[in-house]
Amino acid sequence: TIGDELQDENGHVEFEDKEEEERLPLGDDVVVSAWLDLSVTATYHGSRDHDNNAFPIRGSIEYVIKHHQKSGDKRKEHTTSPSSSSSPPKSLILTNGTIHNITIATSVSIMHLGQIYLPRAKLWWPHTHGSQPLYSVELTFRSLDGKSDDAVDGNNNNPTPAIHESTTQSTFGIRTISSFTHPKTKSFALKVNGHPVFLQGGNWITTDLFLRYSNSPKRYLQELQLLRNVGFNSLRVWGGGIAETTYFYEAADQLGLLIYQEFWMTGDNNGRFAGDYDWPLDHEAYLHNVWDTVKRLRNHPSLAWYGGGNELFPIADADSGNGSGGVSPPSDIEAGIKQVISDIDGTRPYVTSSVMEAGDDESFFDPEKSLGPKDGPYGILDEQLFFDRNPGLKTPVLSDNEIHRGASPSNVKDKDAPGRNIGFQTEVGSVSHPELKSLQRFLSPEAMDSFPDCGETSDRGGSVNEEWSYFKYLPFTESEDIGAVDHICSFLYPPLVNDTSEDGVKSRMKSIEDYTWAAQLAQYFQYKTLFEGYSMKMWEYYSAIYLWKSSSPSPTLRGALYDWYLSTNGGYWGARSGLAGGSPVRLVLNLQDFRLHIVNTLSLTLSPLVNEVGIDEDWGVKWRSYTLDGSLMGSGVVRLKSSTIRGNSVSRLDHPLPWLGNIKTSNMIMGLGIGDELPDVLVYKLEFSYNYGVTPPVTWCDTNKATNTYFLTNPTINNYNFRQSRFSLFGAVRTLMPKVDLDVECRALDYDNFECNLRNVESNYAAIMTTLTLTRGGLVEARWGDNRILPTIYSENYITLLPGETSRVGISAKNLDFSRTCDESRIVMLDRERRNSSARATIVISVDGWNVKTKQIQVECAPTSIV
Repeated sequence: TIGDELQDENGHVEFEDKEEEERLPLGDDVVVSAWLDLSVTATYHGSRDHDNNAFPIRGSIEYVIKHHQKSGDKRKEHTTSPSSSSSPPKSLILTNGTIHNITIATSVSIMHLGQIYLPRAKLWWPHTHGSQPLYSVELTFRSLDGKSDDAVDGNNNNPTPAIHESTTQSTFGIRTISSFTHPKTKSFALKVNGHPVFLQGGNWITTDLFLRYSNSPKRYLQELQLLRNVGFNSLRVWGGGIAETTYFYEAADQLGLLIYQEFWMTGDNNGRFAGDYDWPLDHEAYLHNVWDTVKRLRNHPSLAWYGGGNELFPIADADSGNGSGGVSPPSDIEAGIKQVISDIDGTRPYVTSSVMEAGDDESFFDPEKSLGPKDGPYGILDEQLFFDRNPGLKTPVLSDNEIHRGASPSNVKDKDAPGRNIGFQTEVGSVSHPELKSLQRFLSPEAMDSFPDCGETSDRGGSVNEEWSYFKYLPFTESEDIGAVDHICSFLYPPLVNDTSEDGVKSRMKSIEDYTWAAQLAQYFQYKTLFEGYSMKMWEYYSAIYLWKSSSPSPTLRGALYDWYLSTNGGYWGARSGLAGGSPVRLVLNLQDFRLHIVNTLSLTLSPLVNEVGIDEDWGVKWRSYTLDGSLMGSGVVRLKSSTIRGNSVSRLDHPLPWLGNIKTSNMIMGLGIGDELPDVLVYKLEFSYNYGVTPPVTWCDTNKATNTYFLTNPTINNYNFRQSRFSLFGAVRTLMPKVDLDVECRALDYDNFECNLRNVESNYAAIMTTLTLTRGGLVEARWGDNRILPTIYSENYITLLPGETSRVGISAKNLDFSRTCDESRIVMLDRERRNSSARATIVISVDGWNVKTKQIQVECAPTSIV
């Protein structure tokens, strides 16, 4: 149960959990005791007599529970021969024993073996809250070998049975999971180990359109590592796809991602929008698949809850938009799914549909049957809108029938009804555009030259090339009712005032290179603000935010943070900035009123740091404001009133961040000779230090400092011309100024990990959105000219360095198809399959950026670092 609303002097709102005794302690060093309910499935392959009666097999089951050792990409064997098994080291064993008097005479779906006590175990958490210790249980059945009680009858007509032995194993984690309807958001919310978890994630379709990687544990691990690195703690496995593979769930277990697994129905096919409400045709076969899936996945700690499907309609009501009166899923399938989950799982929530329909009462929307009344939108928005409730949609939200009738939100009778606001956002999407190297791999040279004009609002026709339409191009121009600003051409210099020139020719970016770079920056700002807007209203408006979509099962021009080749784009790094990479504490600036917010996603209280002088008296958010040439415009502290910040809360600071523009702020503008015609852009850097007063220490938190960086323009002007030319200064920098030549040094730390140090020491202005790319020097794929090493995990990318600033970037590239050695202080790669000198290459870091000089940096090494 959730208790009363609390509001403190910082203006933050939280809901006190009256059942705190149910919360298990946070901390990687916490040890708990647990009871495991152990059961097995047995398939009988024994002998039969002349009357086809089975000879029973009697014996015992030995069990060993131990710490799970990661086996890399090698697939775990679920059945092993006695000769292949080996005893684990005693230091890994938690407990073991033998269960006697086991009789198997027929195939059984479930054989309950009883409960086993684990006196010392560690909890599994989503990675935003803790670590992911895993355990394995191995069961070995051994039959009795020819003893008298094995005979079927007294005449010993049954020949002495052979020794039967069979082994199976499973990996698991220890955690609790539960759901509740949050009293403020009025939506489904999740608890793990008793702690409410704000779900921040994306929609997962599958790793490949044709399932070509369904048998590749490496591919699944690589993609989920990318999504964890962005800061996601959850993924929704979309109902229009598949129940994901064991490899997918093993990666999610290892990486600490909570999975919302839908069964295989969607409103697109099951009656709501197309198809038939009675589908699938064979209900019995469907439920057999449900049973198999639940049994296969139930031991994975990452599996959080089940969903009946995508955008179904579980309530039949002619007035709610479901005019046919049909129900999806069909009632027998709905009852069957619930029964299966109850019978063979019983530990996880189930929700019938992702969304249903907006409305004032339960005939439209029932939070017990649907996560939200609506989802979307899916196009680019003015970034300020993400700080509204239901961004991009009317508030309160309207049903499809109401929109068709031209109804107004002002006429809604109950604006606070659960079906009138999106508390659990299952899908919200925006634009996507791959980096240039990836674009060249699936677009023809002609299509590359035919990029859309400024102001394009259609996804086909007009200036949109047919190939762009085929790959699902989504315009970067807002809809007319928002303002029709083109977010790519907002970086154009000279600035775009109208989308046509005086001679009637449509304006456009100068080249596909300029277009693609501007698209990366536009995505960065869009996704950064999207996740910050939802985070800022955590537990007030929202309990969850899922991006549509996060993965890219095929080459595409919409809805992905990385492409099919596993190269991230600007949107990926904007999302990572907005989520602070999954850090529990982050800073958010509301772009509508310039108020700062501190988001604390853990159930732990924050307090000031204590240094050698004492408690920090200036506890609050420290800020500094710079022009693009590095001139400091001002600095200060927006202080907190309270000496603590509660857990699971958002604190709103009273005083807005000051805007320091409008007074000839940028010497760069004057130096370029372009006067005051361009909106000024200032760089604001924010910093907040804090302390968690907990024992044991929260070891997964790498730092007690939250930071954020913003490119800000005048908040008092919001007309079309200003917004359309908002970042023209960036275009002037790229067009008129020489490229910034960064000082970059890179070295190998070990076999898989590298480090680069970047310094902006020679330039008098900012290096904007610097990118690092790990590449194969001297070895290029002939067909595409793409020498990138993909995927690569970076601790930071799309980095802006002011004059004098430095940055250290960690780089990880595991599971490469090349072995490595250190040769004359360079890393030399050798193709493991070809192993010839022509396949030799070095590892090189490619440096690029919006206004950064492109260069190639050899990665240095010492023989001891490459083993």
